[in-house]
Amino acid sequence: MLPEQRDILWTFLTIMFTLFAFYAFINVVKHCRERENVSTTFWGAIFGGFLFVMFLEAVHMFGLNQQEQLSFFFGKMVLTIFLLLLTWGIFFKSMEIENQSPPIIRAFFWWTTISVLLAGYSNWLPQQRSDPPPKATAFVGEITMEEYAEMGRVIIFGTEQIAGQKAIGKGQCPLCHTFDAGDNIGRCPNLFGVGTRGLERVKEDRYKTSPVAVGENEPKSNIIKGAPDQIPDEYRRAGAPGFDGMNAEDYIRESMMCPSCYVVKGYGKAGDTVSPMPVISKPPISLNNVEVNAVIAYLQSYNEPGDYSKVTVPLPSADDGPTETAAEEEGGEAPLFVTGSEPIEEIVNVLGCPLCHTIPGIEGAMGELGPKLHEKINAPKRIKDPRYKGKATNTKEYVRESILNPSAFLVMNEEENELYPDGLMPQDFKHKLSVDAIDKLVDFISQTEG
Repeated sequence: MLPEQRDILWTFLTIMFTLFAFYAFINVVKHCRERENVSTTFWGAIFGGFLFVMFLEAVHMFGLNQQEQLSFFFGKMVLTIFLLLLTWGIFFKSMEIENQSPPIIRAFFWWTTISVLLAGYSNWLPQQRSDPPPKATAFVGEITMEEYAEMGRVIIFGTEQIAGQKAIGKGQCPLCHTFDAGDNIGRCPNLFGVGTRGLERVKEDRYKTSPVAVGENEPKSNIIKGAPDQIPDEYRRAGAPGFDGMNAEDYIRESMMCPSCYVVKGYGKAGDTVSPMPVISKPPISLNNVEVNAVIAYLQSYNEPGDYSKVTVPLPSADDGPTETAAEEEGGEAPLFVTGSEPIEEIVNVLGCPLCHTIPGIEGAMGELGPKLHEKINAPKRIKDPRYKGKATNTKEYVRESILNPSAFLVMNEEENELYPDGLMPQDFKHKLSVDAIDKLVDFISQTEG
């Protein structure tokens, strides 16, 4: 269910309830005026009060989103209309004119019952947004370094941040890295000051020999360590020299495209010889050359806002080709969207699942930041775990819940003897997948096993 939507069904029911309260008020006043022994002021005030309350509730309903409308309707409006019908029945009973009560009372009661049941059922079904896929946007004309660095910020953090959730863009960097001075509690190194620190890294003796030596090919990325002049053409820095001429920009670029060429002490696997970071120029992240340079521009400038003197990457031109991360004309970031028509490998990669998970059947999905997705065996066990407080009763329900509400159950990391951290997995997948995509993903993951 989409929190920013408003449901036309609840709006329609609200208007109908208010009109019904108005009809009840007119009907009661009419009967009171026809009888001298009945207080028009007393009964008119009661039903006028119901009308006023229904009007206020209707006004309040128009300002709520879909989820809030659902809660308010059943919590307040249904109770109000029930009391109205009950009081109306008492009015006719006390006047001993039950036979003159309008059939609309009974008809409206049944109409309300059926409408509420249908409305509740329709909103119980999963509902997802059907935005069009994002369009690639090419740079046209000139762009300033400030705008280019801002593009890098958007790639890292995205354009919007939902309260209580991490701000994560296409690059997925905040899943592991921290960016504030002194904050070293991330799964990967703090990137504050990395724009200049890179020059110090390449001078370390450990950089020259571990995990691979300068001049050797790192097999996972197929990058030669310490050789900026041999980076793939489209990513290569203009005039890049060999190892002796490496600068901070070359170090950052190599770290992004070959994370295991050098692993900062304490942040790797297998004795700090393997980085948990994926190669950002390959799936699932797949940044192009313009995007890689934008991220470097941001990292070289973000700790000194407004000062771009230390940025060494060149500005892009129209010849560099399109990029999907340029802001749209409306000023918002194009939503990541999966329709369900894509192959399962594409769905998994677009969502970035291999960044954190090892997934059988998906090439290159060897992430270690989150649990291994062996859900055919693991899901039934987790449902029976005493710590489990979710609502799933079978494997598919558990997988669906884990995708849409990842905080419902935190899996134990057996190797580290601690829970996988809450908040590491994005909380907004329900806004990025269609119903068909969710079903396809659930079906696939439910069958994965080691």
